[in-house]
Amino acid sequence: MPPVVLLAPAAARDLDLLPSDCRDQVLAEVMACAANPAQARAQVKHLRGFKPPLLRLRSGDYRVLFRDIGEELHVYRIIDRKDLERTLKRFR
Repeated sequence: MPPVVLLAPAAARDLDLLPSDCRDQVLAEVMACAANPAQARAQVKHLRGFKPPLLRLRSGDYRVLFRDIGEELHVYRIIDRKDLERTLKRFR
């Protein structure tokens, strides 16, 4: 069964704002993470202080904030790395 990746409306807007080459790279890495999470763990970090756990995927200069819920990957935001701390404050 192919991986299920669900984009939140904010993540879809973030994705539309990315340059096309970065968008392709981010999408490829998200799909690779969904298809084989064990192999992508080098780029994934569990963020402390969030219940349920929030994960961060590094993709070039961009960070993908998501949760792995069973067979689904819920993507909440795709942001520039310099805006990560500011965005995480809104999640708490």
